[in-house]
Amino acid sequence: MKLILLEKVYNLGDLGDTVTVRPGYGRNFLLPGGKAVPATPENVEHFEARRDELLRHANEKLAAAEARREAIDGLEAVEFFAAVSPEGRLYGSINPHEIAAKLTEMGYEVEKSEVDMPDGPIRLPGEYTVNLILHADVQAEVSINVVGEAS
Repeated sequence: MKLILLEKVYNLGDLGDTVTVRPGYGRNFLLPGGKAVPATPENVEHFEARRDELLRHANEKLAAAEARREAIDGLEAVEFFAAVSPEGRLYGSINPHEIAAKLTEMGYEVEKSEVDMPDGPIRLPGEYTVNLILHADVQAEVSINVVGEAS
């Protein structure tokens, strides 16, 4: 499936790039999210007419993400308290949704989709570093401290 990107997409391409993606990724993520349009001649003309507007909008999003990163960089470790089994494992886990909710509660607007946990949810007490992808070009790291409480 050939698409024209309307914004920079992490690990895919920049604004205005024509990319070939699998149909499911295009139909289920890029097209409904307004991140791309099909690469038809009409859409190419329409994109070229709107290029300046899209570039201005992309620069505004980048500046907002930079400001969010600067605020998050000053953040100390985020603490989570969780019940621990006798074997030392958490009952349940700390997942992206809980991290985003905690950061939002603390005054830092973070979406669940911006929390990157490639190793999966946290299931053991300890200190962890979680990557936040605020924009395709802007990433921040947050220290997570999971404190186990005997149940």
